[in-house]
Amino acid sequence: MTALMNLRAVGAWIYSSIFLTLALALAATVYVLCLSGDLPASASEALGVDVVATLTAGAGLFYLQRHVAYHMKRAAMVEEEKLRLMRIDELTGALTRRCFMEELKSQLGSFRQSGEATLLLIDLDEFKRLNDSFGHPVGDQALISIVRLARRIFADAAIGRLGGDEFAILLPTADLAGCNRMVEAFYLALRAPLRLERYDILLSVSIGIAAAPLHTTLVSDLTQMADLALYASKDAGRGRATVFDPEMLSDERQRSFMERELRAAIMLNQLELHYQPMVRADGHIDGLEALVRWNHDYRGMISPAEFVPVAERSMLIDALGEWVFRRACGDIDSFPGCTVSINVSAAQIQRDAVVVMMERMLAESGARAERFVIEITETVATPASDDVVRRIERLRSMGFRIALDDFGTGYCGFNYLKSLPIDCVKIDRSYIHSLGDDEVAQVFVASLSQIGRILGLTIVAEGIEDETERSRALASGCDRLQGYLICRPMPKGALLERYASRFGKARSFAA
Repeated sequence: MTALMNLRAVGAWIYSSIFLTLALALAATVYVLCLSGDLPASASEALGVDVVATLTAGAGLFYLQRHVAYHMKRAAMVEEEKLRLMRIDELTGALTRRCFMEELKSQLGSFRQSGEATLLLIDLDEFKRLNDSFGHPVGDQALISIVRLARRIFADAAIGRLGGDEFAILLPTADLAGCNRMVEAFYLALRAPLRLERYDILLSVSIGIAAAPLHTTLVSDLTQMADLALYASKDAGRGRATVFDPEMLSDERQRSFMERELRAAIMLNQLELHYQPMVRADGHIDGLEALVRWNHDYRGMISPAEFVPVAERSMLIDALGEWVFRRACGDIDSFPGCTVSINVSAAQIQRDAVVVMMERMLAESGARAERFVIEITETVATPASDDVVRRIERLRSMGFRIALDDFGTGYCGFNYLKSLPIDCVKIDRSYIHSLGDDEVAQVFVASLSQIGRILGLTIVAEGIEDETERSRALASGCDRLQGYLICRPMPKGALLERYASRFGKARSFAA
């Protein structure tokens, strides 16, 4: 805009100077014509031509000035629109990420003077599932609705869109009690279904909150703290707001430490792979589930529930998954007649790298894909995009069997079993434990077993811990059993020693 204004100012001065010069030349010519009546005819004609030329030049200059002024005005409008788009998100009307961060930085001085500011980071829960289920127009309307509602509830705040479904709100106050009241009003408003396109949809958001100077006076620290609080909201189940707590920094440092240690453990081959058998009703071992274990030199045995989420957040999950599959490929010949199940996380199945890695490992080891079962959780399968389904189908076409793990913990209905490319369903242990006194669990397991027989699926009961649960699971129609009653997970050597006489009698997983 400044360049155009400068050009307009300089151009106007040049135009005025030229136009004045032409006017003076025209006046002088006319003056000469009027006062010099005895001039030769040729001179009079020349002066006449000079008058016409001067008038023509003036008219051309006037037209050129109008033409240039028009295009400069258009250019100014285009530049203004570009600046507006740099400041305002075209879809939602919120500030763009760049503009919001500039706003945040510009208020750093006011933070230090008044000591009052609160940053809220907002993430729309399950946005990808919303887009996949109802289409992108509905997703766009959901984003617009979130900003519209935020403007109504947080009236004095700056609102920015930081990413696809990520928003930020900057309040000019550090009154956390007042902020919490507004957040409660925000959540209360979200409880009412929104009419988006032709659907009534309930939206859910996770929120992280940090305040200055209560937590920090630095913008970079404030955003990091709000981000940690947002992650805490997600880890706690989503759909809630969390205020930053200094303990979160300690947790983050712990995660960073564990990430470094895990990276080293993978590179130095310091992990272990334990196997837990799955058996038929007659007790024959039918398959083994490979479970990664980390026996730290100083901290002892670290639960996968601790280090797998760290691997997923840090992108170490690909390296961890490769380590597990490489070790399983090396061990597979020790278990003749058995398949080995490998768990694939949600983070892995979102990328093509998992397919490429498994192809490479099979080629390097000479193992056959038919000897392996890929286990994906129900929470991965429920919102499965076309790309995820394509990857699953690709793995299946290579020869891998596909198992749906923890069935019953999410929202995967029986209809999914017909559409998903799977070979096996593993019922979550909570249903198996409830078979004795919960009619819903009894109907659920029995119905799933019946559907499994119709669709040709293998049904595995997880978490079998005593003979009563074993009997009830078999009576409900389950094909396979897995749990501590059968065998706890153990290293390959211990498993071979315990079941040396059984592996020769084992049969195929899907036989």
